[in-house]
Amino acid sequence: MGVALLLITHDEIGRSMLDTAINMMGVSPIPCRNLVITSQMDIEQGLEQALKLCAELDNPDGILVITDIYGSTPSNIATRLLESTPEQEKVIVTGINLPMLVRVMNYADLSLSELAQKACSSASDSIFIIDNSLKCP
Repeated sequence: MGVALLLITHDEIGRSMLDTAINMMGVSPIPCRNLVITSQMDIEQGLEQALKLCAELDNPDGILVITDIYGSTPSNIATRLLESTPEQEKVIVTGINLPMLVRVMNYADLSLSELAQKACSSASDSIFIIDNSLKCP
């Protein structure tokens, strides 16, 4: 079956990236859901919605949860999600970017832990300074 994907991000960041990645690939090779966290939403409301989306994904191979900023409300909701549903295997990766999402979709057949590692490596490997005199640390 493969891993499922849940994006939890501020406003429409996740939806926009997901739509772009699916458009680039022509199809989503992985079951996906997106949770929009607005400034008016509290953690409890977000957690309730995240639990519903995880139930929809109900995936025996696990769910990769990707958020935008570590320590922010989406990240805190994802952490609470782990605690609320320990019976469902999940891994959280923060710092979403488009190359990360495209790579996750390109490697949809990997295990949950392998896919989480692929997401992390692709996020950092895709960052460059386009100037010969400067280098990323």
